[in-house]
Order: sequence, then C-alpha cells, then structure tokens
Amino acid sequence: MKQHHLKALLAAAQTGTIRAAARQLNLSQAALTKSLKELEGEVGAELLIRSYRGVQLTAAGKILHDRAKVARQQLDIAQSEIHALTGQGQIKLSVGVTPMVVLSVLPDVWAHFRRLRPLVALNLREGLPSIVAPALVEGEMDFAVIMAEPALVPEALSFEPLVRTAFYVVGRKGHPMAGTGDVQSLMDYEWILSMHAGSYSERVVNWMISRGLAPPRRILDTNSTLINWQLVSSTDMLTVLPAVFFEDPSIGAQTAGLVRFDVDLPDAVLGILRLKHAPPSTAAATLADLFRHYLRQQQSGGGAALGDIKPL
Repeated sequence: MKQHHLKALLAAAQTGTIRAAARQLNLSQAALTKSLKELEGEVGAELLIRSYRGVQLTAAGKILHDRAKVARQQLDIAQSEIHALTGQGQIKLSVGVTPMVVLSVLPDVWAHFRRLRPLVALNLREGLPSIVAPALVEGEMDFAVIMAEPALVPEALSFEPLVRTAFYVVGRKGHPMAGTGDVQSLMDYEWILSMHAGSYSERVVNWMISRGLAPPRRILDTNSTLINWQLVSSTDMLTVLPAVFFEDPSIGAQTAGLVRFDVDLPDAVLGILRLKHAPPSTAAATLADLFRHYLRQQQSGGGAALGDIKPL
C-alpha cells in the first residue's frame, strides 16, 4: 500500500469528486483514477461509490479512510517534532479547555509547561464537547480537557476521567426563589444552559426527567460563560455552575451577586478527550500530564510545586 494511493483516497473523500481531488493533488483525473483502482485491487474491496454527483466512501472505504487519516496525522506530528529537533521548525499544539479549567488550574499548568517547553506554539480553544469532538476527529486538535459523559463519547474518541466536580443551581442575590431546595418550583423560570450533545446541561435535564420532573419550559441555549454570567446576575434567570466559581475568591461569584440554591445536582466528570489509536506528540503528552497533576492536586486540596513534574 503506497502513500500516493492513500493520498488519492483521502483527497477523493475530502473533495467529493475525482476532478476536485485530482486538482488538489496536481494530477490528471486518469492518474488519480488509476491510483484508486490500484488501491482497490490491493485491498480486495470497492472503496468508492461513483455517480454523477461525485464519489462516496463504501463501508470498506470508510474503514481504510479513517485509518489512513490517523496515519497521516501521526506522520505530520513526527515531521513537526523532527523539524523542531533539528532547528528547522516549531512544534504546534492545539488544546481545548473547559471554562472550569481556565478558572482554576490553567495558570499553573501554563507556567509549568512554559518552563519545560518554552518554544512550543500553543493554541487554546474553549473546550465544549460540540466544538472539540469534530476538531479532534479532523486532526485539528491534539486533546481537550473537558467535562463529558463517558457513555456519550463518540466511538472515534477516548475519554480519560480525572476528577469529579460539584455543580450548583445558581441565581442572583435576592432571587424570589433563593434558598429553595424544591427543584420543581424553579421550572417556571427561564434557564441558561448549554444544550449541546454530551454536555453537563444535557445531563441535568435528563436528571430532572429521571426524577419525574418536567424540565424547564424556557431554556436560553448558549455556550458563552460571559453571557451566562451577565444574564443570571441581572435577571431572574437560573443556570448551573461548577463549584470553583464559589470556592475560588479570585473568581468572585458572590461578589458578582450570584448565590447557590440548595439543590443536590449530580457531579460532573472532568477528564482528557483525545482521538483513539493516535499516540500524542511528546509536547502534548507533557501538557496532558501537567493537567492530570494539577487537577488531582486541586481536588485533594494539596499544592503543586513546579518541581513536582519532570520533563517527559
């Protein structure tokens, strides 16, 4: 199985037509078609369905495509690391982080990582499952530290649970229902939730239903922490927030006029989400290990000195 065969398959799947794939690879259509035919002959199965609308992967084609895509990503990582080792380039990382991590351990993780790997270019994205899952599958992100439901993680991804964190129902100080533990009495108010698949908000709604409660009649769906914070602090809307918003004085949920309601919500699971069967680069492995260390230190109530972790 030759590299140009796999490149032809990946290009055809990405562009959807033989003509566009040939143009992308700077080949003639005949040359590209020959490569695809040779590949199909080698694996002994039809890989593409050809029609007037373009090409589509068969079941066998999807299996080979997905594996080839991971292999290409791994080769790109290897090339990047070799270039950095020989002074010809810079290692780049793209990582998703949930707002809870941003507000808690990220400063310590960042300072420690910079001491270990000062030349790595790091791109950080807000780590919501609906955003990071497609990015991981497409090879646009190395890993993400997010809250997720292990049972709802897509088949192509793996989730490593690290810690559990408490969540609270939250409203403004002086809210008409402040202090109540009766969840049903809160359903008439509008809630601000992030209702993407696999989110903690989705879990809370399912938890309400499992307790025989009707979910909120009105939900404002947003993935913006800033919008959430601003609306809840200035209206009678309700939301759910992690414990760190109230436990860390520097975040100042109380100062912003937010209060917790006496409702026992299920804990959220925080962990590392990554692509299956895809070994991380050495820089990504170092950064992931730092997140593990500081999150577990935080949960145990201990401090984490910068010397506690050595370079990998």
